[in-house]
Amino acid sequence: MTQKLEIIVGAKAMLRSNIDFSKGLFNDSIGHITEIYSPVSDVPFHTFLTYETDISSVRVDFANEGIHIIHPKFVQFPAKFSYGTAERSMLPMVPSCASTVYKMQGSTVDCAVIYLRPKLFAAG
Repeated sequence: MTQKLEIIVGAKAMLRSNIDFSKGLFNDSIGHITEIYSPVSDVPFHTFLTYETDISSVRVDFANEGIHIIHPKFVQFPAKFSYGTAERSMLPMVPSCASTVYKMQGSTVDCAVIYLRPKLFAAG
């Protein structure tokens, strides 16, 4: 089963793995994608890319940590029923245009927009 990866320059993205603690690149770090690199060459794209097989590297601007290039991760693990080895390739980032309160715990933000549903508070 393959998933489609859609990357857009300017999108807010969150890291989903620890990459380098010394550079401040750890799980839940949020930044903006500034460039997308072709998976075939190191030519940057400045718009939108969709790949179903190859995964691009991206340049991300993290507000407090600076600009860093995030490369795809390749993980090998034993397949079910000892049928060999399976490999998973992924860009360790997810879109982050909105976050839950639990996801933002411990984060420092400059500003926030909070949506409180009409039925947030109940009687009693």
